[in-house]
Amino acid sequence: MNERPQILTLNLTDKSNSILVEKGFNLYQGSLGKLVDTKNEKHKFKYHLLNNDFPANAHEYDIVIVDFSNEETIDYVKSDNQREKNKTENNSYLICKYPQTIFDPRGLSSHAFIREIREILKKECLIIVFQNENVDIEYKIVEENGDRPISKGSQEANFYEFIPNFYFQQNKFGKETKVIPNNGELTTFLEKFNKDFNYENTFFHPTIWENEEKVPDPKFYPIIQNLNNEIISYIYLTDKVGVFIFPVLEDNSLFLLGFLETIAPSLQPNLFPYSTQNKWTENIEYALPNQERLIEEKKKIEQDFKKSIETKNKEIISNNDKYSFLHKILTETGDELVSAVIQFLEWLGFENIIDMDTQTEGIKEEDIQIETDKGLLVIEVKGIGGTSKDSECSQISKIKYRRAKEREKFDVYGLYIVNHQRHIPAKKRENPPFTKEQKQDSINEERGLLTTWTLFNLYFDIQKDIITKEEARQIIYNYGLITFIPQNIKLIDTIKEIFLKGEVFILNIDGIKLKTGDTLYIEKNKKFQKLTIIEIKLDDKIVTEISNGEAGIKGTIKVSKNSKVWIKNLP
Repeated sequence: MNERPQILTLNLTDKSNSILVEKGFNLYQGSLGKLVDTKNEKHKFKYHLLNNDFPANAHEYDIVIVDFSNEETIDYVKSDNQREKNKTENNSYLICKYPQTIFDPRGLSSHAFIREIREILKKECLIIVFQNENVDIEYKIVEENGDRPISKGSQEANFYEFIPNFYFQQNKFGKETKVIPNNGELTTFLEKFNKDFNYENTFFHPTIWENEEKVPDPKFYPIIQNLNNEIISYIYLTDKVGVFIFPVLEDNSLFLLGFLETIAPSLQPNLFPYSTQNKWTENIEYALPNQERLIEEKKKIEQDFKKSIETKNKEIISNNDKYSFLHKILTETGDELVSAVIQFLEWLGFENIIDMDTQTEGIKEEDIQIETDKGLLVIEVKGIGGTSKDSECSQISKIKYRRAKEREKFDVYGLYIVNHQRHIPAKKRENPPFTKEQKQDSINEERGLLTTWTLFNLYFDIQKDIITKEEARQIIYNYGLITFIPQNIKLIDTIKEIFLKGEVFILNIDGIKLKTGDTLYIEKNKKFQKLTIIEIKLDDKIVTEISNGEAGIKGTIKVSKNSKVWIKNLP
């Protein structure tokens, strides 16, 4: 254990204390007191004494670390709150009456610690604080008198009373933080933990008078902000004293260890003689052979890496912009949804798409019109929180027949596209969201029903070459519930046996010619995958083709039992 620095921890977790002790730091594990659960019932009260723990020589310590965010709570024990040995006539206690059930000693303990901290601040020292909500606590003081305590007044106290250079602005809780750049090694260190920070306070930048005007205090260094650019963490450094107000970490053990081992010694080297006694060897005039070259090469790698990350981030943003319509068809409603569906249909290869909201003449009924070689496709698009009513599904029928009459042709196709239950993740929605009657009605009335979740999946099926854009465009004219499956395929068999965890499976083939290199379509739960035949075995012999019999098939993907196996019909 290193003698220096002497560290006093107050309300640090057992884990944080243990890690520092294991690493050789000289610790006194003190406390401002633990919260006490009184379990007070109606008309009841409890007498309390402060349960803090300070070393008798607290003024000799170099570093004080306080974790206000640690609200460890203990049960009330009567014997812990009685004066068994009393050298004075003082019979005063603090009282906690119902409806108050939690006694928090830390405010009054902080007040009591002011004298000690004043002594510590007279020499070189560090004060490290993990914040919590800043509140004033009122303590009722009584003289013990059985069931009838005698009031002796009250006193307000605050957690932060003994913290110097405390520039509190307001209580404000948040989780999104950003490390202020250009603080060198400290910035790099803080960024490692930034995703785990949350905060309870914001702070103001103090000012001083200089040349008859107020200027920002140069001893104050903001180090972390929230997304509104409010200061939520800072350092205040003088020649002798460093005050560090840090945000909350659920587990601050590694943060504290890293800070005391790498950051604090460079800020207050005199407090860490064992960490800094050979630091002079790091100066450039004492550089080892090849050191300067290696350091420069490292810097170059870091710069190139940073540029690569920036380039990749730009590509990600550009990709998000390009394909954002795929998310919008699952989340939006109204004009935003219509616009996203139009973008999808354009990607699918439809031309002459008209957004009916852009038309100035006539009453707007359908959302989209597409004039095609087959006729006119009229589409109604809805984004709703639930599932569709019968009237919403069938509204497109009226529009379809109205347009047919206007054209004096029966080449009009009606389609209802819905983004249903849009506030729920798409996989957790009711799919498909139509009743048996709604699906049958759409067949009877010769119109289509389609969900945006189906369109979303269609995009990736086309990318995987399960189905072509041309096939998908033709399916959109269908009646009833529209599903996009590979076209012109024939069922071979259902897989009943698999081997090697699905790499090999058995097919019973009856009059369908299969050969090595053929593409099969594997269907499971109405989802299709493509598989290329690598090897065929018949009677334990490898063959290149087969038309009848029980064959073992090895393919390019793993399959599962009860999957259906299809093949394209030959032209």
